[in-house]
This record gives sequence, C-alpha cells and structure tokens, in this order.
Amino acid sequence: MKLSDYLFYEEPGITLYCGDALDVLPQLPSVALVITDPPYSFGLASTAAEGKAGSWGDMMNNARWYGSWLSECRRLTEHRQGAAWVFNSWRSFPVLARAAHETWAIESLLVWDKDWIGPGGPRGLRPSYELVALFVHAEFALADRGLPDVWRSPWSSQKPNGHPAEKPIDLVRRLIRESGGDLVLDPFCGSGTTLEAAKIEGRQAIGIECEPKYCELTVKRLRQEVLPVAQEVVPEVLPFQPALSP
Repeated sequence: MKLSDYLFYEEPGITLYCGDALDVLPQLPSVALVITDPPYSFGLASTAAEGKAGSWGDMMNNARWYGSWLSECRRLTEHRQGAAWVFNSWRSFPVLARAAHETWAIESLLVWDKDWIGPGGPRGLRPSYELVALFVHAEFALADRGLPDVWRSPWSSQKPNGHPAEKPIDLVRRLIRESGGDLVLDPFCGSGTTLEAAKIEGRQAIGIECEPKYCELTVKRLRQEVLPVAQEVVPEVLPFQPALSP
C-alpha cells in the first residue's frame, strides 16, 4: 500500500496515519525527533506456567520486533542528527535493551517519577516510576546540559483521554522542548499525546496508530483549539499595614 492509503487525518503541520508502524515507517521522510510509547508486550507467555511477562525466549523474540521499528527510527533521524525517546518499564526494559544492542545504543535512561503509587501485588513493591530511554546520533545535544536523569511529572490511574497507557502531556512537551527539532514522529501514538504536545509547542508532527478508535480520539484532541499558555502572574502580597490614628 502507498503512504497515502494510510492517511487518516491531516491539518497544517500535523499528519496521522492509521496502520502498522512497520508498513508506514519505511515510507516516511526524515524527522528530527521521535517520542513514542510502544506496547510493553505483557502477557505473551508461551505456556500458562510462565510469568505474565512471558519466558526469556518470548521476550527475546519480541526484541526482534522492537529492533525492527527502532532501526527505522534510527534511519529516519540520522539525516538530521536527531534523537528518540522511548518509554518503557522495568518489565519491558530487557526487551528494549536487547533490541538496542542490535540496532541503536541507549545513551541515557530517564526515570519518570509519577509522584503516585500504582497498583501492585501483595508480594512486591508498588510502582511509582517508568523509564524513558534516550537514543541519539553523534551530533545531537540537549538544550540544557545540566538536566538530571529523574523528572517528576504527577500522574494517576485516571487517564484524561481514555487510553490505558496514556502519558502526561506536560512530560511529553518537556521532552520536545529540551530536545529541539522541528518535526516530531510518534510511531505508536495511541490517543495522540505526542501530536497534541507538538502542536502546543509549535512543532510539526507525524503520528502512526494501528487502532482506528484511537485515531478518532487523536483527531478529537487535535481539533480542539490549542491556545498559547499564558505565563501565570502571581500577585504580590504586601504586609498588613494598620491604619494610623488621626
């Protein structure tokens, strides 16, 4: 199929394709930045006796799929000496790390502190963070060289747009601002957080999503008027001055 056959929505600076990322990515132009949250691939065990993340063999087979789209992201950003941010968790990190070993080395690992404790079983710790792996080309540089590897962005079980794996828009906006680049790509755009964040930040963006219901949700978000965020003005509070007696 041609690239135009996957086109779901388009507006000035924003394009959304509905289809398999591995079918669409080879047909895209070069981009400056990739920000994406791929499926973490839980529950793919070969037998009922294995853990919910699957056996080691299952995870390493899944790494081949990770490596396929990661290679495309590397190719698409190479011309612009760009970068990619890839969300993951402690369960999915071994899969991403194996794929990275074969395709594109991880430069840094960001810890996203959710400032919230998620659900967990009775035997282990309850999760309060996720990870974001940074992949870069040789000439890429972050705007702020003093950035730490732990960022706090409050989140909760209530996802404002209905996608179970939705990420906070303020976190994605910060990734865009710190990374620079005029064209952002999200190969697994879900409910469209990356596209909306890019639009707010005045960047162009391309999204790919395989499920039509989430493409429709993305379009709904994008069609809402995006207004520039005004700087909050905090009024000065003066000390109390009692009235003087005449």
